[in-house]
Parts: sequence; C-alpha cells; structure tokens
Amino acid sequence: MSGFSSILKITDLDDFINPSQECIIPTEKPNIAKAENTSSKIKIEVEDDGGASTDVKTGKKQPTKVEVTLSDCLACSGCITSAESVLISQQSPDELFRVLELNKTTKESLAVVSLGVQAVLSLANKYGMPAQETAEKLAGLFKDLGADHTVVVTVAEDISLLESANEFIHNYQTRNVPIFSGVCPGWVCYGEKLHQHALPKISKVKSAQQIMGSLIKLVYGAKAKFTPDQIYHVTLMSCFDRKLEASRHDFFIDEYKTKEVDVVITALEVEQMLEKLNKSLQDFEQVPLVDLFPEGIKGDTLIGCQLMSHPGSGSGGYAEFVLRSAASTLFGKVIDQVEWKVGRNPDIFDASVEGNSGENIKCSIATGFRNIQTLVRKLKAKTSMPHYVEIMACPTGCLNGGAQVRVSGGVEEGNQSRELSVKLENDYHQLPEAKNDMHAARSILNELKHDKELYGRVLYTEFHAVEKLNLGMKW
Repeated sequence: MSGFSSILKITDLDDFINPSQECIIPTEKPNIAKAENTSSKIKIEVEDDGGASTDVKTGKKQPTKVEVTLSDCLACSGCITSAESVLISQQSPDELFRVLELNKTTKESLAVVSLGVQAVLSLANKYGMPAQETAEKLAGLFKDLGADHTVVVTVAEDISLLESANEFIHNYQTRNVPIFSGVCPGWVCYGEKLHQHALPKISKVKSAQQIMGSLIKLVYGAKAKFTPDQIYHVTLMSCFDRKLEASRHDFFIDEYKTKEVDVVITALEVEQMLEKLNKSLQDFEQVPLVDLFPEGIKGDTLIGCQLMSHPGSGSGGYAEFVLRSAASTLFGKVIDQVEWKVGRNPDIFDASVEGNSGENIKCSIATGFRNIQTLVRKLKAKTSMPHYVEIMACPTGCLNGGAQVRVSGGVEEGNQSRELSVKLENDYHQLPEAKNDMHAARSILNELKHDKELYGRVLYTEFHAVEKLNLGMKW
C-alpha cells in the first residue's frame, strides 16, 4: 500500500484484545465477476507494498488492491485495534512532504505544526538532547520542509484540563458520576464499538490535539486572516490512534471541507523521515517555538516559548487536576500534594479527598485495556467506582504510546517499554510546570463564552455507538 508508513503494521501486543478481524470492505467491492471454471493453477504472491503478483500462464488480470481508509475503520465495528493495525494513506509522511513543499511556493496558505510533549521527549531520548533543544531542532526540521510556525500544545492542554474540571464538578453536584476521561482515542474507539453503555459516562471535552486544531483554524486563522481551508495543521504525537482521532467526522469543518488536524505524524515516523533524509535531528538549526496565544485570543504572537508539564500523570494530569479543582470548588480545600496509591496492579493509581461534611471525591488513573475492561464491567454491574477516572489505552499512558521510539537492545520488549516509560515520566516531570493560573487558557475560555456556537465547536465533541456487523468475513 503505497503512501503508508512502513512502521504501521498489524502486531500482537501484550495488552491487547484479540480482534475478530471481520472487515466490511471486501464485501463492498463492486462488480466482482464470477470466476470461470478452470483447471489452471494461479500462483499469487504478496509483494512488499501489499500488492499481488500472479503467474501469467492463464493471462488473468492482476487482482486489484483493497483500500481501507480511516473513515472505513471508524464506521466499521468488525475489529478493535491498537493503532498499529490501521493504515491511513492521508496520514503518511509522504503527504506531509508534498503539502509542505507546496506551502513554500505560496503566501495564500499557512502551515502550522503542533508538538505534543510526549513525542518530543521520546525523540529527545533517541537523539540524546535536552527536551527544549529537541523541540527547537524539530522546529528547524519543519521549517526546512516548508512549515511557517512550530508551536506547542500547552494552551490547548490547559483548556482541556480546565473544561474537564468544570464538567466534572457539574456532574458531581448533579450526582451524574462516575465520569471517564474522553481524550484517549483508543479508549473512545473501543467504547463506541464494544461498550456503548459506557458512552454517556465519557467526558465530552475534546483532547488537546483537537482543541489545538480548532484554536488554530477557527480562532487564530480568523485573527491572521486565513480561512480554515487555507491552514495546513500538522501534529506530532506519541500514538497512532491520534490519526484515527483526527479523521473523525466530528472534527471536520463542513463549511470549509477541511479537518481540524490535517495530518498526524509520530515520533517513530520522524525517525523514519530523518533516515530517509539521511540526517540526524542534531543536524538541523534550532528555531524558537512560537506561542500563538500568549495572552489569549487578543494577544500578539510570541516568538520563543517553553515545553511544559502538568502535575500528575505523564498523559496530561487529568485526574490530578480534576481532583485539585473539585476539592477547591466543592470543599474549599487546597491540596498541596496529591498522594497517589498503587491500586490492584501497577497501572492503576487511586487518590481521594474528604470534605468537612464527610463527602469525598475519589479519582483514579487507569491505563491499559485490561484495566479498561474491568472498569466497564464494574460500570455495567453498578458496583462501587471512583468518581472520576483518567483512562489511557496504552499501558502506563501516553509516554508509552505505540508510536514512541523504542531503544534497540536485548531487553525483553514488555520490560523495555515499561523501563522507557519510567524514564520518560521522570524527564516529563523535569520540565517546568505549566503556570497554576493558566492565564492564557482562562482568557481564551472567557472570550469563547461570548460565542456559544464557537465555544461548543472548540471544546466539545460527541460519541457514537457503532452497530456490530456480523459479516462472516475474516482476514
């Protein structure tokens, strides 16, 4: 399949729910002629690009390739995948090269790259550079390719955290708990396909990636006098499932026929891109990162900004932020240090705070599909649960995303991934913490509230139950 990244592949994962591998696409190929009876033998071999070659003794036409688009995967309930199983032509580095090269030749478009801190840390570890230097070298790489700005997603992370806390506090007060975070696309896709009973309990606040897409195309674009379809938005992320997320129709701007995020590339794909260019990341100029919203919507662009972390997990700190905010708003308590306790396995953490009247708020962090299965079963059985759960499909969270660069060596793969995620977690918390006041994010939220439609488009999404199809067709 040309145009696909060669590192996207079907693979068995330790923490993985076996898929049925039923797929609707083969049944949709039109006008398939019935094969003629023949005693001739045809040898079919699969080529490296996924195509097929045939023995031409019979003169039969070579079989056509079956193309599976990302929209097909989202609309189909036949398989539950880790993102390595999804092949997406629009999301390939080749497409990135093509569009950025075109951007060099015109002033009628704007190309912006948004960096996810988890992916930057993975590349910093790979190339032996400090995180900030790595981010600025990436800005140099993307500038050479044709990008106009390279930014970080911190302001979008802040907005997602603030709105998640507001949503939870409202639901806690109205006794509509538990609430599960909805920012992990792997978990969302799994819930939509197999656990529709959990969908009403998933937070509808968008992820930082998609909030950043809305901010750049709908808010910054208007300020810079570019329409959404004139802006090409690229994100660098730590997992392939972000490609799935970017391709959801919920994140398509219909009136301009464009997506909030046009292309998602990953740390692994950057490594592959550099190999293709026969360069190291260290070879590129350090270019300052740009902050498009240093003072909110009305502020000027700031040249030079820092990578930031958030207290709590390396996946953005949702559970800790929600717990702190709820304790302050509901109980009038300021928590200096949240004490996270390991749960029934190393991928579960629990914390709680008690109010003066005996009420309490319990939050958890749960990573990996095995823990997710346990949670949705408990929800269905209506057993006791935490009030808020930060859910990430990858074991240990986003720093261990499936598209992070792995260190080669003799260490067993599962142990290597866990050791690497621990190192990246330490690196994450060495970064400066995002400011407690989150001034820019709060300013943006206040401005957006004047336009209810824009407020909803930037901050919220919906989830959709996918009907199970039993086609009896297995690959």
